[in-house]
Amino acid sequence: MGECDKKISLKNNNYIIYFGILADEMAKKKGGFIGKYRGFRRDAKYMIMAGQVEHLSYALNGFVLVLYLNVLGYSNVLFGTLALVMEISHVIVLLCSGFLADRFSRRRMLLFAASFGTAGIMIFAFSESVNLFFVAAVLMGVGSGFWGPAYSALLAEKTNSKRRSYLFSLNSMMGHLGSGSITLVGGFIPLLFMSQFRFQPANAYRMIFMLALIMMFVGMFLIYQLKKDKPRRAEKEAEIDTRKAWPLIIKFAIPTAFTGLGAGLLVPYFPIYFKLRFELEIESIGIIFALLAYIMVMMTIYLPRLAEKRGTVLTTTLFHLSAICAMISMPFTPWLSIVVFLFIFRAAMMNVPGPIMTSFMMGNITREIRATALSAVAFSWMVPHAVGIFIGGFIWDMDPTLRLPFYISTVLYVVSIVIYIAYFYKMDDKKHAPIFYRQRLQNK
Repeated sequence: MGECDKKISLKNNNYIIYFGILADEMAKKKGGFIGKYRGFRRDAKYMIMAGQVEHLSYALNGFVLVLYLNVLGYSNVLFGTLALVMEISHVIVLLCSGFLADRFSRRRMLLFAASFGTAGIMIFAFSESVNLFFVAAVLMGVGSGFWGPAYSALLAEKTNSKRRSYLFSLNSMMGHLGSGSITLVGGFIPLLFMSQFRFQPANAYRMIFMLALIMMFVGMFLIYQLKKDKPRRAEKEAEIDTRKAWPLIIKFAIPTAFTGLGAGLLVPYFPIYFKLRFELEIESIGIIFALLAYIMVMMTIYLPRLAEKRGTVLTTTLFHLSAICAMISMPFTPWLSIVVFLFIFRAAMMNVPGPIMTSFMMGNITREIRATALSAVAFSWMVPHAVGIFIGGFIWDMDPTLRLPFYISTVLYVVSIVIYIAYFYKMDDKKHAPIFYRQRLQNK
């Protein structure tokens, strides 16, 4: 091909690319902000499906585990101990899982994590041995620890920076939708097998584990279909970027630690709070939590657009401040209906910004260390959260007014927000940053 032909071919290709981008933008405008949740690449769709399969299988397994152990004749102490073992295993693995995902392959790490989780569920499905249950708890904790950082880091690469918050929000919406529905499915399956097929209770509950296993295999198949990602090479430039990123990672971790401690003191004890103060039964409490999940789905839909207009940092700050106002109002409100509303409002406003916060962090961390950053931030949340749960038990027992945990958590949340604003307000999108900071960016 001659030089002239090459230029013509290149020009035609540029036109094709240009009109393709133009058509894509017109489609998005036609669909409004809902259109931005469409048109993701195949790998992004596969990851969303695999993530929800993984999430649903663990949620399904976790929901029935305490009931399954009771059916087998074991006490709730065993369930609490197994849950603690899972969390400890998860935290320990977080120390290295992000680094390994960055250093080798995130896709391979997801397959590795799913294999551990599948093995743990399989033990619960086919065994009644306490010793093997502890092995299963370790395997599932290890699987979760390897899964989280690798999944979010790989998901961040499946779209561009402009649509990343929409992809993370879509992933979050699917998770909330699954969480709201899983209790219905988990309660329906044992009843179905006991009433229609005359299964014994233990065998009926095992069918849930069998369903979880099927879902895990589906998730592994979807992950296997992803394109192989390129692992980080030990290049000098990458090492420099890595060293520069750590101060920023620490800035993300510090406010997260205060939030984790405050959440540990309060959130796990909300069912007890409703039961002690308003004498609600477990069925009513379950309905409240399911309703919360569905409301969070609806709120998450519009969140990326709001972040585009107002900035991620500002949006997150306003949401969290609203959550704190609702939280501190709960112990002073005598009416159950208002307290339920405040509880749902607090949880939604506190958790809904999660996807855009993760997207914001991924946009400011270099690709070579994204999974490591996610692992470090998750570790900074889980350890204080576990400490908060432990301390919270003593605080709830010693406070008959049921107000002290709200006061302490409020202080910790406020400290977290102040630190978050101090660190990241100037790093918000250019058009949302303070005027003097925008001018400095332009001068650069």
